[in-house]
Amino acid sequence: MNFKDTLEKDLSCVFFNANELADKHVLGGQELDIVVESNLGAVKGYGKDQLLVSQEVYSHFKTILVKSSDFYVPNIGSILDLDGEEYYVEEADEELGVIRIVISAYES
Repeated sequence: MNFKDTLEKDLSCVFFNANELADKHVLGGQELDIVVESNLGAVKGYGKDQLLVSQEVYSHFKTILVKSSDFYVPNIGSILDLDGEEYYVEEADEELGVIRIVISAYES
């Protein structure tokens, strides 16, 4: 077994396992085992204060981690549905079999 095989096994059996770290969510119309974290800190290029109080608009961010074999890297600025709610894609990249997507929602 080589490194790629070991990594894929760990991703499936531990990290993206609903009995371990992941939870079932509906992402882009697909039910997947993914990791979703709420972000209270900063996103690349933005300060925390600037994000949270800019123009009296409340924004909250979430980071989604999903196996790249289960999903795709969405375009920045596109709209992505998570559990029936629409979010804007702020960042998206793929590395070592994992797609990391930062999404945001705004309320006034």
